[in-house]
Amino acid sequence: MKSSHRVRSILKQSGLYLLIIGVTLGVMDLALIMTGLFPPPSNHGVAGIGWVAAPRTGEQREDVCTEFASGQIYRYARNEDGLRTSHSAALLKGPGERLEVAVTGDSHTDLCAPNDRTHFGFTETALNSAGTPSATYAYGAGRYSPLQAYLAIKPRLDEYEADVLILNLYTGNDFYDLLRVDDRPYLVRSNGGYRIADPVWYLYDAPGEENRSRILYAVRAAGEAIGVSGILLRLRFLRDAAREQEQGFGSVLAYVNDLRRASSSTLGYSAAYSAQMLNQQLFFHHFPGSRQESLRRTRAVLDLIRAENPNLTLVLSPIPSYQIVEMTDPDSTLVQVMARLPITTQEAVQTEEGLYWALRDQADAAGWIFVDNLTPLRRYEGSPRLYNDFDYHIEPVASEIIGRQQAEALLEVLDQGAASPAVGSAP
Repeated sequence: MKSSHRVRSILKQSGLYLLIIGVTLGVMDLALIMTGLFPPPSNHGVAGIGWVAAPRTGEQREDVCTEFASGQIYRYARNEDGLRTSHSAALLKGPGERLEVAVTGDSHTDLCAPNDRTHFGFTETALNSAGTPSATYAYGAGRYSPLQAYLAIKPRLDEYEADVLILNLYTGNDFYDLLRVDDRPYLVRSNGGYRIADPVWYLYDAPGEENRSRILYAVRAAGEAIGVSGILLRLRFLRDAAREQEQGFGSVLAYVNDLRRASSSTLGYSAAYSAQMLNQQLFFHHFPGSRQESLRRTRAVLDLIRAENPNLTLVLSPIPSYQIVEMTDPDSTLVQVMARLPITTQEAVQTEEGLYWALRDQADAAGWIFVDNLTPLRRYEGSPRLYNDFDYHIEPVASEIIGRQQAEALLEVLDQGAASPAVGSAP
């Protein structure tokens, strides 16, 4: 009896102290808001895009990056509009007898390399060498979905009067990225089709909204610092995915546990395999209906871009992941990681390869040119790596192969005088 009374007394005192602390913090917060002291910073997202990695500056500049696999520091040019190119905005907007090629994609487009050592640089070189005066300009950003990549470069297409748009779709994670809603525009079903929905703001502040509460900002910052915000964000997304497929929370827990097992301390960062390919494969394994939904959304993106750009030559250039290119001789670390997962290497390769070749059919149906990069990358027998061993992004030797494939596809179209439905090898 005495013990029960003591517990109630402790709880009562604790509640009183918490109330006093809460009221004190609330009063302090209100006073700071009214006086304007110590305003919390805001990190605004960009309406209609999500975020911009390289904003317009109004002047040509050099950016600097460090290639993590080698530690090499590279410099590359951006023009006034933040596009990776040595050509000024004035030149690209002006008249001229040249083929203007816009390129967009995710981090496999925004590579840490000089512009002439990226695939869009090799495309320009190959076109010019073949007697077709050309200028390429690229905008890519890490974690962009194909929809974001298009929306980011869309304003420049009309402004520069582009002739060609190349969409680099990374087949290792872009299908999954089309399903995500975190800080990015995404597709939702509407009237038998799809419409673009505004981003759901998580890590970024909504455009135009200011952080006022110092206390809430401190709590949020602490949550981000220790990773709680990211965990809650992912669980919310996974909960919704499970509900859509009438699956329980057990599928969510199994998926999260497999992501943990997919990490390796021997990589440049432990989640490199997940970030580049395994996350998508595991997501489709645990939520099977999401694979088909991602393909439907991919087709919707292709149809949207075609409808908005009826006179543009559109090129779909899938960039395959390390796993399906090096399927016969993968790194030993990847072999060890795959042994811990509920999917085999063969199943993982078949899943991504099936998605890759589905893009050829979608490109054909939507009026795009399809460029097959997988076949020549698999045929490569040189000694330099196609993908780095830090986080498995493509190296310049792979960029050259991809750039030449893109140039050959465009030259074939120019020779024909009209866009052909598909260019590429059969699987």
